[in-house]
Amino acid sequence: MSATVYYRSTDLMITEEILALWSPEPRVFVLDEVQGVHVVRGSIHPARIVLMVIGVLAVFGVLVAWPVIDSAGEYLFAFAAIVAPPMVGSTSRALTPRTLHLVGHHQGVRVTLFTSSDMLTFGQVKRALMRAFEARSRSQDRRDLAGYDEAYHLLNRVL
Repeated sequence: MSATVYYRSTDLMITEEILALWSPEPRVFVLDEVQGVHVVRGSIHPARIVLMVIGVLAVFGVLVAWPVIDSAGEYLFAFAAIVAPPMVGSTSRALTPRTLHLVGHHQGVRVTLFTSSDMLTFGQVKRALMRAFEARSRSQDRRDLAGYDEAYHLLNRVL
């Protein structure tokens, strides 16, 4: 019987038994030995923080100067000062996405199972790993029940 493949790409494969990575270095994790998998968010790019601070300062500056604004040009400048930082910030967010990591323990050692800044790919890998763990759990439950059933029948014959 072949294992069900839940995710496959050029550098990663997830089945109900293993998670295999080919990049950056080849590694294979047996899912029975992987525990405590969770998502860790990478740090925010410093440019995004600087743009957020500039945006807050621009809004604060416009609010302070609002009582003395009296011409259409000044209102236009105030509008631009309020609108420009969020627009630049959203662009910087698209250009410098946050990296996400799937982290867990494999044989007692903390390991990074998968890393990506592509939200779509990261979500697909995370869901595939969850489905693989669920399938592994169901097959383990069936094995336990089958073992229990067999032991019960043997005990019944003996008694």
